[in-house]
Amino acid sequence: MKKYALLSVSDRTGLPELAAALHRAGYVLLATSGTGKGLDEAKVPWTSVESYTGLAELLDGRVKTLHPKIHGGILARRDLEKHISQMEEAEIGPIDVVVVNLYPFLKYLGSERANDPLEMTELVDVGGPTMIRAAAKNHRFVLPLIDPADYPEIISALSGAAKGTDPFAIELRRRLAAKVFATLSQYDGAIAGYFGGLAEGEQAGGSLPASFSATFARQAELRYGENPHQKAALYRADSGLLPLIGGPTWQQLGGKELSYNNMLDFDAALRLLADLPPGKPTVAILKHLNPCGVASGRDVTEAIQRAKQCDPRSHFGGVLVSNVAIDQQAAEEIRGDFAEIVIAPGYTADGLETLRLSKNLRILEVKGTALKGYDVRTVAGGLLVQEPDIATSLVAQASLASPRQPTDEELSDLDLAWRIVRHVKSNAIVLVRDGLLVGVGAGQMSRIDSVELALRKAKLHGHLLSGAVAASDAFFPFPDSVEALGEAGITCVVSPSGARRDDEVKSAATQREMSLFFAERRHFRH
Repeated sequence: MKKYALLSVSDRTGLPELAAALHRAGYVLLATSGTGKGLDEAKVPWTSVESYTGLAELLDGRVKTLHPKIHGGILARRDLEKHISQMEEAEIGPIDVVVVNLYPFLKYLGSERANDPLEMTELVDVGGPTMIRAAAKNHRFVLPLIDPADYPEIISALSGAAKGTDPFAIELRRRLAAKVFATLSQYDGAIAGYFGGLAEGEQAGGSLPASFSATFARQAELRYGENPHQKAALYRADSGLLPLIGGPTWQQLGGKELSYNNMLDFDAALRLLADLPPGKPTVAILKHLNPCGVASGRDVTEAIQRAKQCDPRSHFGGVLVSNVAIDQQAAEEIRGDFAEIVIAPGYTADGLETLRLSKNLRILEVKGTALKGYDVRTVAGGLLVQEPDIATSLVAQASLASPRQPTDEELSDLDLAWRIVRHVKSNAIVLVRDGLLVGVGAGQMSRIDSVELALRKAKLHGHLLSGAVAASDAFFPFPDSVEALGEAGITCVVSPSGARRDDEVKSAATQREMSLFFAERRHFRH
């Protein structure tokens, strides 16, 4: 009995080599018309699906492989005599290899084409998923092959198999079948998300989807988890609901492998990087997901030096993120102290060479800072999903609530403080002076505790507080925080409004001749 391989691909990568190997191994190649053109170019013999089934393509190609001679050949169990006899009676040949790529629906999700539902509908594959699902179900007898990256392994197996033996081990068959089912889940999830999003947009409901599917592919094994005894890996979202960091692309240019905690720090750094003020070199240093140093400078080296001054004790072993490229002088400044990770949009050749002298320093390059998708966190029994807290400038959010007019320098510092505070664990207070983060109060159970912590740290490191500004991630429930800030020399404060004692807070600021801004939104970060 002849053995058949079915080929129907949208991506012709590696097709000539694979088809030639299958032909040499004795397979009759069945192909759809588009794939057949590629085989003609490669000078590999093939038989059209139309001539094999006796049915021409229908409905502009919508129906071409949906035929009993195709699916009978894929789904028949070769170990059941009943199936074999039915195949012979119906003149159905065994299709032992199915090579199929799906229509590129996922490819166009982020393009202008996605704005046209009719075009996207035509990219919904029907025959492809049906064939590869059937092949994956019957993988003991049929090899499902959907990824050109797997072709070399199949070619090697074909060339190394003895005549009359099965060239494909059961472990390989199961692995490829699992890839099919994962891909179908990804594909269907993306389609459901797209059309579900259209339906949500046409209704009066919110912007969060009523339901969603997502698949995640393992991208890298991490050195260890939150602690060394825990295993961990990084997974990339392939479809459905995207994690927040869906915009920037990045690569590691040097240093040790990343760990679980490194990835959490990296995520926090990317979020802060997206909020750093544009137009001037600015550097942030983070420890345990909180910024302990943020500063602007005339150049990146000065910004690094000033960021280290914010908290001279805490920056050691931190994550350094810059909104501009790192040159050699900046690299030497970074190597002057121990850092875990350095993140920047680029590196000069000599800057990168200098950083690589520190063998353990993880060097990451990030292209783009746009954040998109939803923010997703796991909780017991499920997931929490929310829209990201995208930054807006101080001017866009806040209005003056006290008589004193701030200086231009104070407004600039207040804008920087407002950008930073959303990245500090709540309750959060940050103090800024002359473009320098001088005090941070993070993660305290009461707001006055965070104020006192920020002031204490600023005084400990000798920072001048007279003329400094403060930002709070949520409203002041009592006037005590503003009173403490004013007594320390803070002249300008921004916080969200909404407390019952807002009038008392305004009165405390007015009495101390402080500029008080009330913002429309709070920015908790738990």
